[in-house]
Amino acid sequence: MDRQLHLTTVARSDLRARGWRPISAWRRRRELREARGEADSELLLSAFTTPRTAWRAAELTAPKNRVGLARAVQRLLRSADARYLPGATPLNRIAVREHADTLRALAERLSALESPVGARGVLLLDRLLKDGYGPFYVPYRAVELRDALARVRAGMEDGH
Repeated sequence: MDRQLHLTTVARSDLRARGWRPISAWRRRRELREARGEADSELLLSAFTTPRTAWRAAELTAPKNRVGLARAVQRLLRSADARYLPGATPLNRIAVREHADTLRALAERLSALESPVGARGVLLLDRLLKDGYGPFYVPYRAVELRDALARVRAGMEDGH
């Protein structure tokens, strides 16, 4: 028992010697989340990418993020398919089906890694997918979906 306690203490001191601190790691994640939020706001308001937001634009348009978003759109389309029973997510299946062609085109655009996409469009699509009170999920907001998808497409074409 004492030997195990000693090994745990040695392991902790080794981690601390390498600079790992649980609270500082949490603080860094929180600061990064806040910096992303500020950069996202600036990306949405600005007509171009500034040096302050270039890191976030690169993060948004990275291949891993693009493929992940394309898969999320494909899952959304699959969830709205009439051949399947509705899932636990309160998805506005009718609105998603109405705009299925546009959503497929966006997923294909994101998956085509050889062609650049604008960070603003990627950010708008990400927010649209994650907004639980947005047009994908709230039936009375379905009328907003056409305009929202048009803004996403324009943002992706900007090369922003």
